[in-house]
Amino acid sequence: MEAGMPSEVALVPERVLVGGELTPERGVGVWVAGEWIREVVPVADLPSHLPRWELPGATLMPGLIDAHVHLDLPGDGSTFAILSEGDETLAVLAAANARTALEAGVTTVRDCGSRGQSVYAVRRAAGMGWGELPDVVAAGAPLTITGGHTWPMGGEADGPEGCRLAVRRRVRDGCDFVKVIHSGGGTPNTAPWRPSFRPEELRAIVDEAHRLGRRVTVHCLCADAIRQAVEAGADQIEHGYFYVAPDRQEVDRDTIDLLARTGVAVTPTLSVAECQVQAEPGDVRWRHNAEAGRRMAAAMVEAGVRLVAGTDAGWRYVGFDAVRGEIELLAQAGMGSRGALAAATCASASALGLKDRGRIAPGMRADLLAVDGDPLGDLAHLRRVRLVLRAGRPVPQGGQASSGGDSGKQ
Repeated sequence: MEAGMPSEVALVPERVLVGGELTPERGVGVWVAGEWIREVVPVADLPSHLPRWELPGATLMPGLIDAHVHLDLPGDGSTFAILSEGDETLAVLAAANARTALEAGVTTVRDCGSRGQSVYAVRRAAGMGWGELPDVVAAGAPLTITGGHTWPMGGEADGPEGCRLAVRRRVRDGCDFVKVIHSGGGTPNTAPWRPSFRPEELRAIVDEAHRLGRRVTVHCLCADAIRQAVEAGADQIEHGYFYVAPDRQEVDRDTIDLLARTGVAVTPTLSVAECQVQAEPGDVRWRHNAEAGRRMAAAMVEAGVRLVAGTDAGWRYVGFDAVRGEIELLAQAGMGSRGALAAATCASASALGLKDRGRIAPGMRADLLAVDGDPLGDLAHLRRVRLVLRAGRPVPQGGQASSGGDSGKQ
């Protein structure tokens, strides 16, 4: 398979997870023509002239989507120190991280914050077919207040008109969506329990981005920030935590109900705390953060909030293969195996506006992942990668090590 891909081929696994419900079907084959899925039909109905790739014992499913990564961060606990390097160095790091994700079955990554042109360069290389890379959906530098979380990425903006100008500059540079930092975070001298932008600034960002045809996702680590983002018309929430003070979270039922009622999706990035605990098991503070994150995610699942799988790969100790562990954490939060897999495939594609992927169906892109065994029965099978196709092309499995932790590894 690594030697090349015929222009048309039939993939014949033991089972296929079909459509938006990820329905497991046996005895069917997937007819791939170039970059696209042409048909999903009973094996007996496959044209006899098609080359067949038999995948006994395997499950064929849509390629995974990691909805929250930072490709130009290393995932080694050093956070923003790498940003002192030039764009060229960051682009090489970003490409290596993207390749790690692809080998793990992640065929699309959404980069939620980078510096300069580094990730845009990787996106262009991926689009031109240079190297083995996933599709990259990029925001560029996140918008943040002066001195706000992620300011080293170069996205500071203040005042309604300054915020509109910042959105226009992102669009000029080629952003696929706009990322906004609306509370503090891990950057020194910022407060996760307090909103960052004034409401009129946030409304200006969302209004200008939507006017220019870009979705908006908002980093929120407290209930007030979440409510203000939803009220401003944001399309998605990143993290969705409920800090009320340093290292203390409290479930806010009214805010969770608001998310459920409006249908605004949340990417809970549970891997951040889980990977931190794995890297530093004696850190009691992060152990408490991990427990709080699991409680918040469970409360959202119970209330019917739309959750999307994203890892925050690159930040702290999160590796670029960590989406498999994120899926397991979502399942444990109450989504179950099928719901958690949907959060990294069809449901994620829907939330991100990616209409051509996330499902195995005729007319969809041939972004496909085959794993040994049945992941619906045991999500650990996601780590037994048999085959990855990105836009119909097989991805060689080079065994490249992750630059950070996989939150599901023991």
